[in-house]
Amino acid sequence: MSAKINLRDFVTDDVNMVEIFFCKSNTTTGTDRTEIDVHITSDIESLIEKKYKKYKEEKYKLYHHKDKVYTYELSNDNQHVSSKITTSSTHIKSPSIFILSSKIDKFPQYIFPCTNDIDNISIYTIKEFKINNRISLMLRDDASVKSFYIEYRHSPNVEIDKINEYINHLISTYATYAV
Repeated sequence: MSAKINLRDFVTDDVNMVEIFFCKSNTTTGTDRTEIDVHITSDIESLIEKKYKKYKEEKYKLYHHKDKVYTYELSNDNQHVSSKITTSSTHIKSPSIFILSSKIDKFPQYIFPCTNDIDNISIYTIKEFKINNRISLMLRDDASVKSFYIEYRHSPNVEIDKINEYINHLISTYATYAV
């Protein structure tokens, strides 16, 4: 079918999150950038919801200021401040997936500045289908795009071969639905 990914290629000492987005095969290349289409159809959403009956759905409002994000969960008043620094990004054409490796740090809430200094505000909903304590399937619904991705929360003490095998199984199962 397609090439398998090796998580070791995307995980370093600075990485604690790997996100694997399912993309459409077509990409648009401009003079200075490449656009990768991560829109999904409702077919894949209904397929996931049928297979995994239990999921957690949360609506978030995010306030961005420089490298910090103040996240507010609209359903339960949970709040936290974090930063997400992308260390690498890779587009693989077969299967068509986009992989982001990131370092996420959490901070005390008082670190975030007053609301007069906000750069951007965004709202989105996430349906999380938890596979295990490290891997989740995520359906993210922004105002302009719905995307589907695998979220892997890395720790240095995990058995990476087993996780790698499981993620490759998920990719081979769902990659055909994203195109």
